[in-house]
Amino acid sequence: MQLDLTGKSFGAREVLGALTLSVTRGERLAILGPSGIGKSTLLRILAGLDREYRGRLEGADRLAVVFQEPVLLPWRDAVANITLPTGCDAATARDWLGQVGLAGHEGKFPRQLSLGQQRRLALARAFAAGPDILLMDEPFASLDAGTGARMVALTAALLTRTGAGLVLVTHDPAEAGALDARALQLTGNPARLQKD
Repeated sequence: MQLDLTGKSFGAREVLGALTLSVTRGERLAILGPSGIGKSTLLRILAGLDREYRGRLEGADRLAVVFQEPVLLPWRDAVANITLPTGCDAATARDWLGQVGLAGHEGKFPRQLSLGQQRRLALARAFAAGPDILLMDEPFASLDAGTGARMVALTAALLTRTGAGLVLVTHDPAEAGALDARALQLTGNPARLQKD
């Protein structure tokens, strides 16, 4: 995937300036920067969720997104929260639930799961989609330190196992390091990428 961005604005406010970003399967990138700098906006452009920008996005990579919130279907159980969005079968969904430590929770609804378990379910859903590149928007935010560290280690292991690439949006350099991701800093007004 390659993004050649000339700019992104919200009304008269220019949020992102000219930047180039490319990532391939197996490559790991982390976009660092303070809150409000445009990290999530950049990720939404990469995901194809925001098409109101100036520039060009190319690549036929299969993508999966893990958002800041788990974004689960509250009226469906854990298995259906994987099978419905990804199109995989129930056996594959159960396998991914096991891989993220949720074996035995297949029939539970999101409200019956802790926040950490909901985040694991969202991670299982993303990997069940078979992505070439996983896009993650501060997925470990609001988790306690221990749960967050376990989620980062789990994500690193799954990336290694599947060979998927990664674009992680975070304000925490330690997360980038733990995921062995090359750090890029988003700075300025409008924001541009700099190598960390």
